[in-house]
Amino acid sequence: MKITAKQKKRVSSKIVEYLVNRESATRTEVIEGAILLMGLKPTEMCNLSPKSKYCLLKSYAGTALNDLAIKKVILQNGDKYSLVREEFIVVSQDLIQAEIESLLERGSYTKEEIYTHLEKFFGTDATASSRDDYSLRSIAGNVLFELTDSSQVEIIKGKYTKKSTIEEKTDTPLPENEFKPKFFKTLWLKGGSFFESFVANLLEKYYSLAGKMVVYCEVSGGSEDGGIDVVLEIVDYLGFTEQIKVQTKNRDTAQVNEKEVREFYGAMIAQRGSRGIYVTTTRFHPSAENFIESVDDLVGIDGDKLFDLVKRTQYGIIKTSQGYTLDREIFE
Repeated sequence: MKITAKQKKRVSSKIVEYLVNRESATRTEVIEGAILLMGLKPTEMCNLSPKSKYCLLKSYAGTALNDLAIKKVILQNGDKYSLVREEFIVVSQDLIQAEIESLLERGSYTKEEIYTHLEKFFGTDATASSRDDYSLRSIAGNVLFELTDSSQVEIIKGKYTKKSTIEEKTDTPLPENEFKPKFFKTLWLKGGSFFESFVANLLEKYYSLAGKMVVYCEVSGGSEDGGIDVVLEIVDYLGFTEQIKVQTKNRDTAQVNEKEVREFYGAMIAQRGSRGIYVTTTRFHPSAENFIESVDDLVGIDGDKLFDLVKRTQYGIIKTSQGYTLDREIFE
């Protein structure tokens, strides 16, 4: 797996958060403490394989710690690290998120307007140091990224706006023609990150039911994913191995065009994938469909085919004699 852009942004803020209530700490203590604050499970902390989430985060945390020391947010004294305390205000991510959400309940604001409000609200603008402003803006940027990525907030004409649309509950069984549009509306409201994980789990279940052994299935999405959102490695009964690269697009109405498909196919080839799957909640433009049909190692899954795959695997939905409902264990 790869460390996503969102995780990288969180590392620096967690390093600062770890040191807030400590006089000083060793490099190992800071790195381990920051990783714990990111919420890794005990099983993940014990996985010491080079490509594990723990090892990758540990490696990046070391780099982030060096950067914070260079920017003089953190002071290094021998083998100990501490926050620069003089006129330095540190605010936790939870408090920053609460204030951003409160602000957006009252209106829409640009990123700079949000930063300015936070600096005045928490008082970092009144200190002589600019380091606490940097720390505050770094954490606030991470919060805005997460709120936007999870579809709680949207950007309209350069301003962050709280999304007013409320997810429709579909706990009452509905016939397929009524349930299907509500299913896709729920997927769209959940946002891109949820959809990446949903597709990864869906494909893993599909290949398992098809008699393939899934060696691993990882979400690699983020701004630095290289055009690949999900990677699967599967082995068939005879032992042949395939590495499948997946791109996902969780959209409300817009079609996937040929340029987008070609870019994904190029990324798949560059990363030595044996096959590629492009998954969208909508449809492919006819020119994109023609390109997909022209190559043997690429498959397009549009909204209709995606829903058929969901029904086939029974992943994400529950079928009853009265119709379909969402599987709330997956969607909540």
